[in-house]
Amino acid sequence: MASAVPSPEHQPGVPLRAHFVWFGSAFPWANVLAVRSAALRGEFDEVVLHHDSDLTATPYYEELVRTPKVRLAALEMPALLERCEPYGAALRDVLGRLRTPATRSDLTRYALLFSEGGVYLDIDTVTIASFVPLCRDVRAFCGLERIVYPGAVRTSRNPAVRARAWALGEARNLLRIAPRGYRAFRRIEGLYPLAPNPAILGGARGAPFVRALIERMLAMPPERQPEPCVIGPHVIQDVVSSYEGNDLRVHPPEIFFPLGPEISQHWFRKVAHPELSDVVSPDTRLVHWYASVRTKQIVPLLDPGYVRRNADTQLFSALARPFVES
Repeated sequence: MASAVPSPEHQPGVPLRAHFVWFGSAFPWANVLAVRSAALRGEFDEVVLHHDSDLTATPYYEELVRTPKVRLAALEMPALLERCEPYGAALRDVLGRLRTPATRSDLTRYALLFSEGGVYLDIDTVTIASFVPLCRDVRAFCGLERIVYPGAVRTSRNPAVRARAWALGEARNLLRIAPRGYRAFRRIEGLYPLAPNPAILGGARGAPFVRALIERMLAMPPERQPEPCVIGPHVIQDVVSSYEGNDLRVHPPEIFFPLGPEISQHWFRKVAHPELSDVVSPDTRLVHWYASVRTKQIVPLLDPGYVRRNADTQLFSALARPFVES
């Protein structure tokens, strides 16, 4: 039987340990970019890729393992959940209901932070600056993104609320396809609701906020737990909205989500002379570029050659170029 997690009072700050999680045997270069950028720019003590399959035959494996501070760790879910006492048995029940890598990743990030502490990062990210200031003197942190349908809007039956959300969605849709639409979006982004996203999540071992995330997930009806976004975005939105602890710091969109969902398509649109300063602020630590939002067909194309060819005509490639040349 694993011992209980030590009292969080004895674990000051968030450990400078980055966690990535990957389910599957294919490992695209975009994932390597995420891990390497965290190791090279995040100033973490270590960057751990937790994976459930053998990755040694993947094309960029050597580039991955040669990167300083990077450690690959076989993901043994039963052992991980056992370390999450007193929640281990309940978490195993939830895991048995989950069918997709995305939902299993939602559960795994909570378990890793609760049992080990550190910073969980989604694999569709590029780290560009140090996380040290974010981890110092804080027990947990997350970031806000600008969206159209947070929980309060999603569940509202008020026609005016629904109509406003529809209008905001249509405006965002127009600007995602307009040339340099991200510039125009800046002028109206204040109209969009802010909601926490668990794509970037920091927590000390056993932190009360991470504990609250786990307990909210376990309180979800079992039939809802496997649904997309339920134990991830919906859980963190619910917890942050009602959380009364003083151990949580919630960061504004420019820290992790400088271009929100849908508008994020502009990372891959062609533009003459892309200016990262139009999108990334001096406070930005990491860019989450939303691989699941209208860019799935692009991910297999991403590699160092793609970045070199497009660095002068695309925001994403301009962002990634330093990690190709390093």
